[in-house]
Amino acid sequence: MPLPPRATTPAPRRMPLRHKLMLALACEILLVGFRQADRGPARAGILIESPVLPHHAIA
Repeated sequence: MPLPPRATTPAPRRMPLRHKLMLALACEILLVGFRQADRGPARAGILIESPVLPHHAIA
């Protein structure tokens, strides 16, 4: 009795170079962001100085 044909699994596909470059760029951006955040967070907000003359008001 002949053996039934075997279903062969396809060879694993390699990741294209374009995807490798995009992954490397994403990691680089993430690491640079962490380095900049470590230096000290930027203070969000608006600095308003008090007026020199007491009768001037900030509206």
